[in-house]
Amino acid sequence: MASRILARSRALPSVRHLISRRGYATEHVKHAGEQPKFQPETFGSNAWRNTMFVVIAGLVWYRVDQHITTSGDEKHPITKWVEYHMTPAAENDRVASEHLDHAVSKAEDRLLFQEAQRAPVYRMRYPEAFERASPHAIAVGSQVDLSDLKVKNN
Repeated sequence: MASRILARSRALPSVRHLISRRGYATEHVKHAGEQPKFQPETFGSNAWRNTMFVVIAGLVWYRVDQHITTSGDEKHPITKWVEYHMTPAAENDRVASEHLDHAVSKAEDRLLFQEAQRAPVYRMRYPEAFERASPHAIAVGSQVDLSDLKVKNN
């Protein structure tokens, strides 16, 4: 139902209009005798040129790298650069020990809270027993005044 309303409305272009504007998707031969024109496929395209540049740069880097590593006892420049940007071992040890101390204190707190218990609550089994007692034949002083007693039922 909604598609019919949209198709009839002028807000959206018609399907024929959209199809006629899709000239980028396919190439139509205008005349029956014409052949489509394609670009020649050679090794002079950008992809082959860039591939050759990458291969040559890799070979040059390999030779320079071998020359640098065999020239002396110094470390390789990349190794020096990585060591320069790394965090020192003493700093890593300090951070690790701080983290360990924090983890130990959290574990001790967790054990403390696991062992904690609530105070026991004593409930009467039959609280209505206070109301069932007979007020007759009771000796003086043998019973407490329970007139304002309120028993919790929950």
